[in-house]
Amino acid sequence: MAFLKNKPLTIILVFIVVLQIALFYYYTLSVDREYRTAKADLSSQAHMLTSYIEERASIVKGVSSFVQTVGFDAEPGEINRYLSTAYHSTNHMMNVAIAPEGIIRYLYPITGNTAILNKSLFLESSLSTPGLVEETIRSRAITVDGPRVLAQGEYGMVIRQALFNRNTFEGIVSVTLRINDIISHFLGSSSRVFVTREDHSFLFGSQAENKGTLISIPVDFYNQSWLINTYLDPRAKWNALLSVLLVDLAFLSIIASVLYFLTRQRRFNRELEHVVNIRTRELRISEKLYEKLAYYDSLTEIPNRRFFMDEFDRLLREASPSQTFTLFFFDVNRFKEINDTLGHSAGDQVIRTLAGRIYKANLPCRLFARTGGDEFVMLFQNLPRERISEMAEQLSEIAAKPLMISGTHLNLSVSIGISLYPEHSTKKEDLLKYADMSMYQAKSTDGQGYFLFDNQLGEKLQQKTLIARYLHSALENQEFVLHYQPQVHAATGAIAGLEALIRWNHPGKGLLLPGHFIAAVEEAGLMTQLTDWVIREVCRQLSAWKREGLEIPRTSVNISNSWFYNRNLLPMLRSILDEYGLTPDCLEFEITESTALLEEHYPLLQQMRDAGILVSIDDFGTKYSSLNYLKHFPVGKIKIDRAFIVGIGQSSIDEAIIQSITFVASQLGYDLIAEGVESEHQVDFLVAHGCKYMQGFLFYRPLPAEEIRPMLSSLAYKAGKAPLQQCGSAKES
Repeated sequence: MAFLKNKPLTIILVFIVVLQIALFYYYTLSVDREYRTAKADLSSQAHMLTSYIEERASIVKGVSSFVQTVGFDAEPGEINRYLSTAYHSTNHMMNVAIAPEGIIRYLYPITGNTAILNKSLFLESSLSTPGLVEETIRSRAITVDGPRVLAQGEYGMVIRQALFNRNTFEGIVSVTLRINDIISHFLGSSSRVFVTREDHSFLFGSQAENKGTLISIPVDFYNQSWLINTYLDPRAKWNALLSVLLVDLAFLSIIASVLYFLTRQRRFNRELEHVVNIRTRELRISEKLYEKLAYYDSLTEIPNRRFFMDEFDRLLREASPSQTFTLFFFDVNRFKEINDTLGHSAGDQVIRTLAGRIYKANLPCRLFARTGGDEFVMLFQNLPRERISEMAEQLSEIAAKPLMISGTHLNLSVSIGISLYPEHSTKKEDLLKYADMSMYQAKSTDGQGYFLFDNQLGEKLQQKTLIARYLHSALENQEFVLHYQPQVHAATGAIAGLEALIRWNHPGKGLLLPGHFIAAVEEAGLMTQLTDWVIREVCRQLSAWKREGLEIPRTSVNISNSWFYNRNLLPMLRSILDEYGLTPDCLEFEITESTALLEEHYPLLQQMRDAGILVSIDDFGTKYSSLNYLKHFPVGKIKIDRAFIVGIGQSSIDEAIIQSITFVASQLGYDLIAEGVESEHQVDFLVAHGCKYMQGFLFYRPLPAEEIRPMLSSLAYKAGKAPLQQCGSAKES
């Protein structure tokens, strides 16, 4: 009992116990941190290994596409040259092979691989693991065979894909990899990493002694399921234990000193109690701080999505029948361009500054939170309907205040979508969805940065579904028509080309622009059929003008990505041109930037350019930061998107992007045209930076063919010919 009454000693003993528990916990955390770090590194290596295999598998896909394009009866020299190009397009490959009907006829390089040339994959057991060739053919997918001892005597694996003509098996394409190359590329001589199958049977890597904790990461690709493994270095545990022991020794030394002085001076008891109380309060404060971090955005320090959704749900549950809520859902317009041009750190600064401005404005909202990226939500309680527009305009004014980021003046704007409780819905999910839909509607509304949800948005969705139903009959009934927008030489005003733009002459809704039906065409799988019709109609119209003795300009047609997967395109195009007595340079195909970046289209694009058909990139710069890719595009012309043209005189970012595009285009020898030109100021800026060709409402609107005809025979057109854009004519049969 006397021991228990000795409060200082009791406190010290308790502190020692707590210290040991805390240090043990710290030791556990340290070991766990080392384990998680090693596992993260191992996961990264697993990703690199998968990417390595995928990259080589892409070679197989490329060779398969090439063979399906040219056929097995193509010139052997052409096939061998393509195999050489594919082999040298990357490193760490043993060979690339093509086996028509399962017999390896084409192989590169020959050196070191003669053991497999002209051998049958079905008859030579050394060429394949039993059953895997049959699995490749049966699955029609890429398969990986190995690791195993290859017929060449080395340890490696083979990536294969079967080729079919309809349902008839034609052959197999394969790439062979050395395991030693994989080990040297990823693991290194000092690595403790090794790869096994799921049953832990060893495949390759470091055969280190079984010391430490085993760490494994699954690696799944194609028909293979591996484990990439390593052992946690036992020294990590020892180092963590040593650091804990040093800390423990230091604390125990301090406690021993405290006990020595407590025997002489009782007043240390009160000081120790005071220190313990302070520590206890700090721990409580820390707990509250950690709880706050779970509900607040770390970048802006305002509530996050989790807090908003929980609180919004509570408010709706507790709402009285007369209660109303107004939900604002808004984001920063063209925020991606800020990230792409100024960097993500600048984008973070913009989000932080905007959130701070709105928070300090003290708008009468019940909740304000960042839901992610550049998106924010704001909830007003019992806000009169007549004040909704006032709040939206006030929010827009706050966002529109100029700010300086990374030495650049930015003028921000926001698009606001608004939904009402209970008018539109009593469910938070519906209110958020309606506000989100309204925000995107606000983006397409000129001069107004906000949009209040109404039933018309729902009707638009129904209208889109209805339009999709009539598409098939529209093609059959020839309800589609083409309008042509002239492209001009800015200095002379002369017509330098045309762009064909499709319209739907709907029997009930009148003339519909592409924005009303193109998405439905894509979803209905009719884009290829519609594109074929546009090409044929353009050629028919050009041929009619030519027969009238008019000088026909090169005419551009917008081509979708899906059209490139349609049958044998070049013969089809040649037959249409021959049918109407036209030369290939009469046509220009406009493709999107995302389509141009697909390497699988490169061979066809190159063939089209070689045939004399100009291929241009539409909406350039809006989907990717693409200047680095420009030198690889097999195209001859790029079009500056109207999204950047609108920013001339208003956005220094847009002007900088335009200057970059024009400079790189001039250096690489690409033709250049700007679309959406609507003011003389835009013309002056574009001409000053080397863009000569333009199209837009400032010059001409899209017009029916009968209104284009007089322009083609005018003296202005003939006097201002632009040889770059004109097309020749073929002899009519």
